[in-house]
This record gives sequence, C-alpha cells and structure tokens, in this order.
Amino acid sequence: MFVLLVLTVFIGKGYEPEFRKVRNLYAQEIEEASVSAEATGAGTIKLEEATKQDITERTSLVKGKLEGYLTEKKVETLKWNNFIQVGIRQGVAQGVSANTIVLVLLFPLVALMIASARHLLGLTGFGIFVPAMLSVAFVATGIKVGMILFVVIWLLATMARKLTKRLKMQYLPRMALLMWFVSIGVLAVLLGAVNVRLGELSAVSIFPILILMLLSENFIEVQVGKSKREAFRVTVQTILMAIGAAVVLKLNWVQKLVLLNPEVYLVLVAVMNIYVGKYVGLRLLENFKFKSMLRK
Repeated sequence: MFVLLVLTVFIGKGYEPEFRKVRNLYAQEIEEASVSAEATGAGTIKLEEATKQDITERTSLVKGKLEGYLTEKKVETLKWNNFIQVGIRQGVAQGVSANTIVLVLLFPLVALMIASARHLLGLTGFGIFVPAMLSVAFVATGIKVGMILFVVIWLLATMARKLTKRLKMQYLPRMALLMWFVSIGVLAVLLGAVNVRLGELSAVSIFPILILMLLSENFIEVQVGKSKREAFRVTVQTILMAIGAAVVLKLNWVQKLVLLNPEVYLVLVAVMNIYVGKYVGLRLLENFKFKSMLRK
C-alpha cells in the first residue's frame, strides 16, 4: 500500500505540467463559452427590446402602456356618448389587443392626413392605400430601418424590372420573377444585418417586410407609366407622407387621445374629411407655382 502511494506521488509530479496544461485549456474554454453566452444573451435582449417597442405587436411593451391609459378614465354606465369607450374596455378585458384597437382607430386619421396632403398641400403619391400601408410598416420597423428596407426593395425592384424586361415575359410571371429577386435580396440584407450586429433590422417581423415587398409592384407601375423624374418625385412625396403619418401614429398623446375619447375623435375626423372634400381653392404648392400669375 505504501509502495502504491509513493508511485502515485511520483507519477503525479511527473505529469503535473501536463495536468496544469489541460486544466488551463479547460478553464480557457469555459471562459470563452461564458463570453459567447453573454454576447448571445445581450444580442437576444436587444432584439427583444426592439420587438417589444413595436405598437403593431400584440405582446409589446406599448400594449401595457395603452391598457394603463384605460385605467386613468373610469366609465361607469353606458351612455350615448361613451358606447365606444365601453366597448373598448369590454374588448380589452376579453383579450382584444389594445395595440390593434389603437391602430384601427388611427387609420382614419392617417387617411385624412394623406388626403389633406394631396388636396390642401398639393403633394402627389400612390393614392391613399400605399402611403397608409407604408406608414404602418414604418411604425412596425422604425423609420430608419423602414427607410433602409424601402430603399433596398426599391433598388432591387428597379434592377429586376430591367432584367425581366429583356425576357419578354407575360405580366404575371414577370412580376412573380421580380418578387423572386426582391425576396432573395431582402434575405441577403437580413442575414447581413446579423453579421454586422444591426439588431433593429434583424428584429423586423414578416408583416412590414411583406408590405414593402408587395408595394414594389406599385413602384414598377409608376416607372413604366411615367418618366424617371416624375416617378422619382412621386416616390419621394409618397415617402414623405408615410413618414409624417408614422410620426403621428407613434405619438403617445395621440394614442391616448383616440383611446380615451374615440367618439369625439371619430366625429372630428369625419368633419375634417368633409371639409377637405369640399375645398376647391388653390393648393399650397400651386400658390408657389403660379405665384407670378397671381400677382398679375
């Protein structure tokens, strides 16, 4: 027994440098794994924070904030001037998302802003639907990330149009091939954003991406039917209207106003729509355009 103990001590001393090397290597691997886990956790937290701030998501932090607004104003009994408020509170209590309710209420305001920009200011664009949907996409992604995706999709659609034009294909198959190019390009952007640690772009959900991709058909139609200069002008003005609407949609006091006073808000929007529809005077940009003629 004594001999075995002595042999063990000598063998341990002989292999002590090797033991130390293995131990140090094992400790280094553990430390690297810990650092990697922390980095991954930090990245995940960043993605989650970017997602939770999105008003279009049912599980975002904005949802709790909007539900908190409802507790600030008590609605005791059902009356003729608060039936929508009562319905909103009952819906939220049954599980309807407050985010969805606010976005549905704000959409008429977005349409009013776009109509006013066209008839009062003189801005042109892709009708009402395209700027309105683009503004919702900007709300979901954030204006900076939304603009990056918009520019990428616009460039991809333009290049794909030039490539598919030479193939002399029918319209629908050509548009399907154009969507193929756009999808591949967007996928490359999303994967590249992960590598450069652009968490906001990586956290974008499929909803705003699909909106931007589907709107690429409208961009192509404008390029086909108008000159390059006119198409660029219409696109820029559409973006300006969408950004303005997105800024309004993200204002906390606007969300609170429409949620706590939906009846008054909806009546005001309807009255403003009637006023804009009956306006027949010169638009703001036309005043500058015909300034010399108006002086005469």
